[in-house]
Amino acid sequence: MWERSQAFLVWWSLVLAVAYGLTLGLLLHMVGPPSATLTADQVAVFYREHQTSIRAGAMLASWTGMFIAPLWCVLAAQIWRQEQGRTPVWTITAGSLGPMMGLFLAAPPICWGVAAFTPTRAPEITATFHELGVLTFVTTDQIFVFNFAAVVAIALLPQAADYSPFPRWYGYFSLFWALVFEVGAVGFVTKVGPFSWNGLFVFWLPVIGASIWIPATAVLLLRALKRQRLAATGTPAPALPVKA
Repeated sequence: MWERSQAFLVWWSLVLAVAYGLTLGLLLHMVGPPSATLTADQVAVFYREHQTSIRAGAMLASWTGMFIAPLWCVLAAQIWRQEQGRTPVWTITAGSLGPMMGLFLAAPPICWGVAAFTPTRAPEITATFHELGVLTFVTTDQIFVFNFAAVVAIALLPQAADYSPFPRWYGYFSLFWALVFEVGAVGFVTKVGPFSWNGLFVFWLPVIGASIWIPATAVLLLRALKRQRLAATGTPAPALPVKA
């Protein structure tokens, strides 16, 4: 039962992630965001031209924006399997901070929805909400380092339980993408080039990284959960090597 519940949460997270990504690109028009050099009047025109789709996108993002939370809940549960009998510091880190990543994914569409909600307001106000939304989306690295540290550490430490979803390569894989995500904060200091909010290092690489890391994590979790479920019912399951 418990393995099936965790698998359900993983699939739920994946479905919402796909819906969120489509909403971000097709309705909110933020893949990638308009240039940071646009004037307030130009930003206001953008929101007037796309007000219907952006408001619809903000509505859909309200239902899908926390898609990452279920995935991190399952990650925390799987980390706990490896920490049983010890103080579960990495479980607490992943379970408390991981789901909070969703706040920084759910908040930007709210800002963009507000910017599109009243197209007749002063352009400067619309531009402010627009900037708040984009910068919230690309620069909020404040907690990512902690919850990613949890999965990196547990993957690199000796595994205490069979059928772990955390092979050693996954630790280095997660570390690499965590460092890529941390570059986002540089978006505060420049408006043009690869470090601007729609540039290669601040926007595109983190988006690509998330598009790779989330499915890879889901596959590892689902495979491990299947093995754990088979083992719990006494059905022979292919064993994964336990790291020394």
